Amino acid sequence: MQNSERRDMRIQEPFLNHCRRDKVPVTVEIFDRHEKKGQIVGFDNQAIILEDENGQIMIYKRSIIAIRPLEAVNYIFNDAYRQEQPLKGYPEYPANFS
Repeated sequence: MQNSERRDMRIQEPFLNHCRRDKVPVTVEIFDRHEKKGQIVGFDNQAIILEDENGQIMIYKRSIIAIRPLEAVNYIFNDAYRQEQPLKGYPEYPANFS
């Protein structure tokens, strides 16, 4: 793994791990604006395995535009931020992070 890839995983890995461990439902938006909904069951540097009622699908990260969890994920910044800063101005189930 190159240094730039290691740096890129600093926020990505805790975010994906949280969604996987806590079975947070997510919506994955792909380049063609197609959306897949399900739970992340695994991931590595290049792909994510998403599971829905139809089974599992591997989605390459380079084809993903956004991953939207159905619950707020603010713990990944740091403990001080988590305790002092609720997510202000965001709905409980955000529809768009842009």
